[in-house]
Amino acid sequence: MKKMLILAGLFGAGAHAADLATCQRIRDNGERLACYDALAREDSTAKLAKNEPDTTAILPQPATTETPLAAITPEEQAPILAGAGLGKQGDAFSQRWELDASDQKGIFNIRPHMPVYLLPVSWRQNVNRQPCSSNPRNCASAPEDSYKNIEAKFQLSFKTKLWEDALGSDIDLWAAYTQQSYWQVYDTENSSPFRETDYQPEVWATIPVQWGPQWLQLRMINLGLVHQSNGQTLPLSRSWNRAYASFGLTSGDLSVIVKPWWRLPEDAADDDNPDISDYSGRLETLWVYPWRDHLFSLTWRNNLKFASATPNRSYWQFEWAFPLAGSLHGYVQAFDGWGDSLQNYNFRNRGISAGISLVNWQ
Repeated sequence: MKKMLILAGLFGAGAHAADLATCQRIRDNGERLACYDALAREDSTAKLAKNEPDTTAILPQPATTETPLAAITPEEQAPILAGAGLGKQGDAFSQRWELDASDQKGIFNIRPHMPVYLLPVSWRQNVNRQPCSSNPRNCASAPEDSYKNIEAKFQLSFKTKLWEDALGSDIDLWAAYTQQSYWQVYDTENSSPFRETDYQPEVWATIPVQWGPQWLQLRMINLGLVHQSNGQTLPLSRSWNRAYASFGLTSGDLSVIVKPWWRLPEDAADDDNPDISDYSGRLETLWVYPWRDHLFSLTWRNNLKFASATPNRSYWQFEWAFPLAGSLHGYVQAFDGWGDSLQNYNFRNRGISAGISLVNWQ
């Protein structure tokens, strides 16, 4: 009966009201397959009316309308998905954030979150030899003269879903951990120390949506909390906590994430970096574009200060990944601006790095 109501809704409102987006939002496998079958029959009828050849005959016909999609072989599923006409980057965006029912993978499985890379050569124009915060207790007492301009950099990042379809809704609850390390591997005279490691745990809720035209569509809204710190003691300790919202949009192969945040207030005497928002920003945007087997991304952060006593400050980061073998990619990263790391939040720099990556933005 539920399925009949769905099909009645599709055709009662007019044949053209049934579209792929409607079918994709159906959670039940059998009902979603029945929706695709209805679209196929509609397309076949339209082609016969125009004396066009019917190419939908290759679609598998289940024994009953209750046959679950999981029971169909991958070979049979292929024409169904091909008939859906899903866009390449739209697929990747949904798979990365598990927005559509067909992309759900369950809870407590480890997935990549941000890019995972190893950059053996990381050059920066300047070295912050005596980091200092606007809190006097967070200023290094003496310069560190041994740091070199060339070091190694690597990042680990993974996430897991804690709750799928929370409270019977389409909302998913996630947790993630990201670690970014700067390693003075070439400073062998001082035992190749780690200059800095930034740690970032976070939790958020993902709300899948499908708003707007195909050329620019809002696909998700994330609401989250994130902590970031460098694990150092005074005077090099840096940390902050933020509440954020992020909005994921797609336009053909291009995907964009717009992420404004609000820093949670701290006691002034204990604040490691009271003015960090004026340097590391209040908004971040991430632009990702695949071209053939290459992937390009551009990150921009800004403090959103305009026509005020505080200067407007930005951070730019460009990333390029290209295939080497299997999942292994060559990786190039370049940046310019304020706050490339927590310790350097109020230090402007630029640099370029090269190495390999196992997981990129999708």
